[in-house]
Amino acid sequence: MGFSDPNSSPLAFYGGELKRLRERTGITQTELARRTNYALATVSAYETGTRIPSHDFSERADKVFGTEGDLTRLQAMVDNVSVRPWFRDRVEVERKATEIREYDSYQGPGLLQTEDYARTVVSAGRPMLSEDEIERAVAVRMTRQQILEPDDDTPLDQEHTPRLWAIMDESALHRVVGSAEIMQAQRAHLAAMAQRPNITIQIIPNSEGVTCAYGRAFSILTVNSGSAVVYLEDIIKAGYVRDRDQVAQFTLRFDHLRASALDDKRSLKLIKGEGISS
Repeated sequence: MGFSDPNSSPLAFYGGELKRLRERTGITQTELARRTNYALATVSAYETGTRIPSHDFSERADKVFGTEGDLTRLQAMVDNVSVRPWFRDRVEVERKATEIREYDSYQGPGLLQTEDYARTVVSAGRPMLSEDEIERAVAVRMTRQQILEPDDDTPLDQEHTPRLWAIMDESALHRVVGSAEIMQAQRAHLAAMAQRPNITIQIIPNSEGVTCAYGRAFSILTVNSGSAVVYLEDIIKAGYVRDRDQVAQFTLRFDHLRASALDDKRSLKLIKGEGISS
């Protein structure tokens, strides 16, 4: 969806300015994508405000347009206001992570949500969130997902693609988020993502009953050095567990959850709505 009014936010303004500069110089989106070494879908998302532009892209676009750093300076402001301060650490750690382990009982993990599903989930925060804040939150979520995308949908100089291991409760598959159509698309998206070599999705069936996490979502993010942090979020705040012994406790809980879940092949069947008896 994105922003219809270029003046509604810095993110929307960036998209409008990018489109204006591109059209002024007579360059198509395809040509800009080629000259910046970014995917066409990514350039289009930057123009519509459905993804937050990167510093690297902005520098390359400035060179193409000869705008002497205008987009780069605008991008810095966009990045500052689009990501909430308490969430910025999470985004930065994700970009550097070699492995991400996530458990969620109530909904699909943010890294695996479609745009419509994400918008519906974020919108549940109204009236505390304005329409502008909702769109910014969705843009952040879609931008985060770039780290998992294959090479033809990410910058050519991306250094690595992290491994994602996601565990979900079966109830999250049955909870209707938005509409039956949105859920159908979300389940199809999960099924497609589950077949990527760097992504594993396991489902804990309802028949397992109560598990060791008691439905509390958490993420374990590991970086190149091998060190890990645990990210926890609730309604009003987020927190990070960095103590090695406490991180080890969450790792053990994740292993127990993994043992309670169906293997990836049977999980895929459940996601698709097929029988899991065999």
